[in-house]
Amino acid sequence: MASKQRYVVASVDLDKSRDARLHAARDLLSGERIEVELRRWDGRPAQVLVVGTETSASRMAVDTALRSGVPVVRIGRLPWDPDSVRSLDLYAEADELSACLRERIRAAEPPAEPTASAAPDIDLASAPFLRQLLAASESGACLLERGLFRLAIDPAGARLHMLRRMPYPDLIAEALAPNWFVTPLTPRRYAEEFEQDVTASYPLESVLWDIALAHDAPIADVAPDRAVRLRAWPLLSANALPAHWLLPLSCLLERAWALPQLAQATATPALELERLYAAVLASGLADGADIAAAPSPRRAPDAQAPGLLRRLARRFGLNLGRGP
Repeated sequence: MASKQRYVVASVDLDKSRDARLHAARDLLSGERIEVELRRWDGRPAQVLVVGTETSASRMAVDTALRSGVPVVRIGRLPWDPDSVRSLDLYAEADELSACLRERIRAAEPPAEPTASAAPDIDLASAPFLRQLLAASESGACLLERGLFRLAIDPAGARLHMLRRMPYPDLIAEALAPNWFVTPLTPRRYAEEFEQDVTASYPLESVLWDIALAHDAPIADVAPDRAVRLRAWPLLSANALPAHWLLPLSCLLERAWALPQLAQATATPALELERLYAAVLASGLADGADIAAAPSPRRAPDAQAPGLLRRLARRFGLNLGRGP
């Protein structure tokens, strides 16, 4: 007789009724020779996470589970993040729950045979927080939540509002993480429910540049043959930018360059220019940008920086005369 398969199913924020149905589902799976150990979520490895009432604890648990490749099942009235969380009706019976658990644990990596592919790759460019920033000009105001972070995006004013006192560097560090919870806001709802809670505000453009500077991965897709021209100097001080970005930025401010040609002319590694081009595109500072981007205030281009840097470039023998 074949031995039973053993799995761990963790749970968080289940009331007595949902917890009882989870135990009944466990018993049904036992009859199918699928042995399930139930325990409260504590961050330890599990094959499935089951969540109930939506609280800060369950949000943090879902975030941690999905980043670790753990499937999540929610028992509740309304769907919750349907792209990554399987939702069951609040009154789902034990047999429906057991079928859902069976499906999820069979899709998960068995605990006895771990492999390097257990954790899925995360597509940074599709993380909800960043996607909302890039699409802010079209999606309207929205509320973004992840763990203790609560933010409001105001595309009309091109600003990001912090609704809790959280360190700004922590926000930048978490910006490319998945599983930010996004809620569209009408102007009236924002004014009535959230505006009074704003603790700090930042220009969207500078936030995007700070994200680009803090992470090694480009924050937007960059076509290698696309010529880009900088519409205005980034809303950051020159001291905040890497020194090796200043010359390429000044060149882009003067005219359009394709990435390979600018890499050759400025002796800048292509990977670094890819990060820079991604920041230009994401922040909406590219002339004729063809991606949804956060709007930036109309500002006069910095006319002095490119001339100075071109003189420095000639002094050091770099050729900026060859265009794309």
